[in-house]
Amino acid sequence: MTRKWINGAIAVVFLLSLVLGACSREEVRTVTPAPTVAPAAKATGAPTVAPTAKPTPKPTVAPVAKASPSPAPPAATAAPKPAPSPTAKPLSKPAPPPKAQTVTVLADNLGFEGFLPSSDTQIGFSLLPNYEALWNLDPDTRELLPMLAETMPQWSEDQKTLFINLRQGVQFQDGWGEMTAEDVKFTIEMAGRDGSINPSKTVMAQAKVEILGPYKLAVHIPAPDWGWVFNAATPARYQLPIVSKKYIEKVGEKEASNMPIGTGPFKMVKHEFGKSIEFEAVPNHWRVTPDYKTLVIKVIKEPATVIAMLRTGEADVGAIPAPFVPEARAGGIEIRTIRNVGTIGIALGGQYLPSRDTFDPNVPWVLAKEPDRALKVRKALNLAVNRQEIIDKVLNGIGGPWPIIASPVNVEASYDPSWKPYPYDPVEAKRLLTEAGYPNGFEVTMVQFASTGHSTEEIAEAVSIYWEKIGIKVKRQPIDLTAQRSRQLARRNAGVAFPAWRNTWDDEMIGVTSFYWSKSTALGLQFEYSAIDALIDKGLAEADFAKRQKINYDFHKLIYDNYYSVPVSLEHMPVGVGKRIGEWRMLTGNPFLYGFENIKLK
Repeated sequence: MTRKWINGAIAVVFLLSLVLGACSREEVRTVTPAPTVAPAAKATGAPTVAPTAKPTPKPTVAPVAKASPSPAPPAATAAPKPAPSPTAKPLSKPAPPPKAQTVTVLADNLGFEGFLPSSDTQIGFSLLPNYEALWNLDPDTRELLPMLAETMPQWSEDQKTLFINLRQGVQFQDGWGEMTAEDVKFTIEMAGRDGSINPSKTVMAQAKVEILGPYKLAVHIPAPDWGWVFNAATPARYQLPIVSKKYIEKVGEKEASNMPIGTGPFKMVKHEFGKSIEFEAVPNHWRVTPDYKTLVIKVIKEPATVIAMLRTGEADVGAIPAPFVPEARAGGIEIRTIRNVGTIGIALGGQYLPSRDTFDPNVPWVLAKEPDRALKVRKALNLAVNRQEIIDKVLNGIGGPWPIIASPVNVEASYDPSWKPYPYDPVEAKRLLTEAGYPNGFEVTMVQFASTGHSTEEIAEAVSIYWEKIGIKVKRQPIDLTAQRSRQLARRNAGVAFPAWRNTWDDEMIGVTSFYWSKSTALGLQFEYSAIDALIDKGLAEADFAKRQKINYDFHKLIYDNYYSVPVSLEHMPVGVGKRIGEWRMLTGNPFLYGFENIKLK
């Protein structure tokens, strides 16, 4: 079964359901959402929608599962002096040897497969258990914990120097020696060097690393940055995987990129570009010894093939797009759901700063000289979409309409309950298009691509059908995710609509820097405006969490009132697991397959 056939079937079935539904339903016109008022300082619980096995006419509201703790400002040391020496401790107790079994994981892509800190690390490194970061996140609470750093982050009084105490005795795989401060310094500098496409390049480039001893470093930054640790040094995104300086300098970056060496509980033993990666467990690892010996990650793009391999036992783990969950369950496959991994919708490309050489002032939703017309177009594109119907009929009820492009986990303290999902009103949408000067619509290219854990192709197709119902002429353009993200980085999506998501981050202000900041070097950029830049700059400089929430509120209100994107649904990530998989602590809110060392076999 090919993806093209699946998309065609989805489009036909979905279109028929819309036509039949339109015959039995009277369209209701709605008004523009009322201006909102900033919420009180205390945190407000953000509603989330519980996934259901069957479509339901209305989403069931459920509380947020284990709300993410708010990151506190870094604890200041008494004075900007070196932190105390780390305490030498046994790394681990002797562990039972891994079982002589293989666990096979299916993913639809491996990212850029340039597995060094100078590459775009997010997708690839979330899959790579051969690496570790300086700090970890608790899988259930997302609380910050020490990892390769032995202690929690320690800052100087002026908040411009981060002292890092490294764990002693941690070994790189294949005999490449002990991890030391030299390796961490080398890693940070590689991530921030010229030519790096690491999402945290800007942050790392500004850091000056001073080695204070074999296991102690001081990272000097030009201005207080409370988010440095969360932004780069946790495995939620693995933007700073600690690499071996000795290994890379010995074999060269090309070989090290293809067959990376880290300190993790698995070591990479085979890499077939674009096809698969094989790992072996590290016996008696300092942190956790895997329950099984061999891990294989295979690239399988077709959901039908993923389901078939899970059903026959050829594979043990695979993300299942929401539209295919009923088929998977019918085949006897267990579905485990990672809740609130983010939000998904459609980005309207070309909303760039006018100074960009790729800026096109004539894109209908940009219209640089006539912003009022552009606003009407963006609002029309939003009112044309029936979000609940997409969730019910395309996502099988796994999701829920959500008014802003941020996960509930991240905006509990800055979300305004008066914000409501944009309503479905095709009559008003057509009227707005006419007022904007497009009575017969206009042409738009909708790119479609697959992405692990996200129903990107299905969302793109459904929104395309709704837009066509109000006169928009949509051209579908299949594209590879890697190629699309390169276009986003280069700001070359003027006039192009594309499926886009917002992951759950350790702090909301960190997340927005990747997706909506003109200084972003990340590959997920969706739009940029000078007013948004000003709010992000202000938020990054504000270490006080409560004050930062007011900035977060202003940021999302600006986007909500101006319809800069087309949010569709909350995302919950369904994961199919085979009969051999027992306990597995997956990271709450994480939209990637992750934590394979935590899998226990039955």
